[in-house]
Amino acid sequence: MRPSLRRGSNTPSGLSIRLALAGISAATIAVTAAALVLVLESGRQNTSGLVRDRSDRILTAVVERIRMHLEPARDQSRFLARMVADGLFNPRDDGISAGHLSAALAGTPQVATLAIIRTDLRQIRVERQGDTVVTRSISMRTVPGLHDAFAEARRVGQPLWGELLWSERLNQPLVNIRTPLWHQDDFVGILLAGVTVAELSTFVVDVPPTAGAATFILHGREFVLAHAGLARTPSLFKPDHPLPQLAELGDEVLASIWNQRRDTEAVTTVVGPSGGHAVDVNGIPYVFLYRELAGYSEQPWLIGRYMPLADLTGEVRRLEWAAWIGLAAVLVAIAGAWFMGHAVARPILRLATATAAIRDLDLGVARPLARSSLREVDEAIGAYNALLTTLHWFERYVPRNLVSRLMAQEDGDLVPEERVVTVLFTDVVAFTGLAERLTASETAAFLNEHFRLMAACVEAQQGTIDKFIGDSLMAFWGAPDAQPDQAEQACRTARAMAAAIIADNYHRREHGLEPVRVRIGIHTGPAIVGNIGAPGRINYTIVGDAVNMAQRIEEVAKEHLAAEGEVVVLASEAVLEAIGQSVSAHEVRRYTLRGRRGATTVVRLL
Repeated sequence: MRPSLRRGSNTPSGLSIRLALAGISAATIAVTAAALVLVLESGRQNTSGLVRDRSDRILTAVVERIRMHLEPARDQSRFLARMVADGLFNPRDDGISAGHLSAALAGTPQVATLAIIRTDLRQIRVERQGDTVVTRSISMRTVPGLHDAFAEARRVGQPLWGELLWSERLNQPLVNIRTPLWHQDDFVGILLAGVTVAELSTFVVDVPPTAGAATFILHGREFVLAHAGLARTPSLFKPDHPLPQLAELGDEVLASIWNQRRDTEAVTTVVGPSGGHAVDVNGIPYVFLYRELAGYSEQPWLIGRYMPLADLTGEVRRLEWAAWIGLAAVLVAIAGAWFMGHAVARPILRLATATAAIRDLDLGVARPLARSSLREVDEAIGAYNALLTTLHWFERYVPRNLVSRLMAQEDGDLVPEERVVTVLFTDVVAFTGLAERLTASETAAFLNEHFRLMAACVEAQQGTIDKFIGDSLMAFWGAPDAQPDQAEQACRTARAMAAAIIADNYHRREHGLEPVRVRIGIHTGPAIVGNIGAPGRINYTIVGDAVNMAQRIEEVAKEHLAAEGEVVVLASEAVLEAIGQSVSAHEVRRYTLRGRRGATTVVRLL
């Protein structure tokens, strides 16, 4: 009898290939999803920070333009007061006083009027009238309050910004500064410098030009001191009502500034360290950014700008949507991992490699990823590409090479310290006149091309561009990395800039354009280097006497640029001492630079 074979009772053990592949794919997708969420959340936070910084930079730009427009009036007043105190001219002599005031007025185009009001109640005044300067001698015996003004000037002893004054001839109010005058130790009166409100509006309100947005200055909460409407409509100024109220300006959005506020998380995201709020105007939310500026009158000014809320929150919204879409794509991918785990692994690996490049700020390696035929993976790649686009915009505003060099520093805190640095300033000669002949877009295109040429020269010599100020560029060497040949690098940069300007002017002349003329100043000296700013807004920058010296030397260069010259480069003696004999230069002369007591030897490199 043959024994029967019994069927085994044990079932096969282990996972099927499909289940194993699905499990591995699901685990891979889950890990990648976590990394994606972290990257997107980090990107959202970074983008929100960039938006807040942009809001603060907008107001900072407006404040800087206000100071650029008004501070020359203070500087010119101090200069004239020093001349009187030093006995260089007697303010009691009407003819001599008028000559000095006319010369000073010619040197400060933003100032509309200069006047000496003497204690004998006589005024010598010079005013702009078209392209000419008109001189007037006026009795002030019937003007009330002069004795109080004289007493205040003697008590304060320095230039003091006063309340707005009405100009009958100009038919508008003046922002004015009053400076006490002493001659031979005797108080002889007050020097008055005035800037028109209309000119202030023209200079300030176009920063930066954006559709649906406007810049403004309020005097108190109800009166408008600067706005595009004031520059276009002089009839808004009235003797008994010098500044128009918000409702009189004709700007429906600005008139709604103090309406019921719209408080949302989106508003909090964009306001940043400066003050601000949002209101609805005809169903459209507008955000107002503003800060107080004290010192130019007894009552602080409110410097502000409004714009549609969507203009500031668009990037944040797009990134948040990308995060949700990416998360949804991951969930769908996990649900279908049984069928497509192996197909998802490869594009996820490419995405992880690309995000690692972003982590290392290697945006030159991080490229947009090719679209995938799998919908979920394609959406994740779309989120990454959107993030990459956002970071490329970020790269335009923060120098990547500077960030990389700072990341390489062993001291992550970068506490401000004193270092010897070399600072370079450039300035376009007669840029104001050039800008007046160009449209806003032509001016922007000119500046972008000019700064492209100048920045390339700086970066070629391992310099750091600190900032662009109007038509000027400031760069430095010696930080954050030590650069033993920093002064020589700065000089090479200046020569490269000169060559670039000359070559560019050749092409400009071929196209019938006037050539560009540039002044350059260089100085080597100690400065404070490091992270400087408020907790929510920090810049790696330099401050100190070396910066001031370089700028003053650039100002002196205007005396040495010939009528047909295109570039002049001046440097301090400290630059030559740092370089040695490797550069050719000749001494120009010794100058007492503005704001300094001792004389400084200045040399010309080009």
